[in-house]
Amino acid sequence: MSYVSCAESDVWRISVRRGFEALCVKLKDTSYPAGVECVEVRAPLPFRIKLAVLLGSLMRLEKPQLKKPVGIIINKKDEIDLEEHSCETLEVSLNPQEADEIIRSLLPLSIALPLIEPLRVVKFLIVGVAGSIVNLAIAQSVFNYLTGIGVVDLIKNPISSLTGFESSVLFNFTLHEKWTFADTNIDRGFRNVITRLIKYHGASITSFTSQILLATFLPILLGVVFWLAQLTGIIVGFALNFILGYVYTWSRSRV
Repeated sequence: MSYVSCAESDVWRISVRRGFEALCVKLKDTSYPAGVECVEVRAPLPFRIKLAVLLGSLMRLEKPQLKKPVGIIINKKDEIDLEEHSCETLEVSLNPQEADEIIRSLLPLSIALPLIEPLRVVKFLIVGVAGSIVNLAIAQSVFNYLTGIGVVDLIKNPISSLTGFESSVLFNFTLHEKWTFADTNIDRGFRNVITRLIKYHGASITSFTSQILLATFLPILLGVVFWLAQLTGIIVGFALNFILGYVYTWSRSRV
């Protein structure tokens, strides 16, 4: 990961890692040890910044540099070979605002938002778990009804699974609009709400596909009880549903 110039004076030249420019103001206001030729700036990186560094490196097909100093301060009077020179260490701390700015600079905003808003992510996951319960309960109810009227497995399984899926999509979408993203500045106009609902259905296709396939064929091929097959489909699709739902459906509306 390359360094970019942060500040320069008659005595010091300061560089920071690309993406960590939010530290520049703090470093300019810091007093450095007199007579020291080289200072490595170290900062404990919160998990969300480490994850942002990792994702950013993967997007650029680079090896993530998690252990490198976040900045270098060099005495302008001497050219220092950082590969061989042992630098003094300066420890700095990151406040939440600086951490958010760093994440924004390392990643596209639509991907950075989940890392900047961890509490909103928790809300999103809570709604997802509640929706899974709704999905399972309604799917099992429909399955029991169709079983009672003699519908064969190859028909009743996908119908039950589809009903549970659609119920959970509408349930989740309503809670996300009214709770998870209630304090955001997304457009609440009817047309935009319908657009997000359509997007959320699209983002849920992976979850839907896994549920239909697993709920239909696990009982037939492996003799798994229907509710367990449906739950397996829910779990398999949950991770991708979160990524696509959060980033594509709602975060895209806020970038």
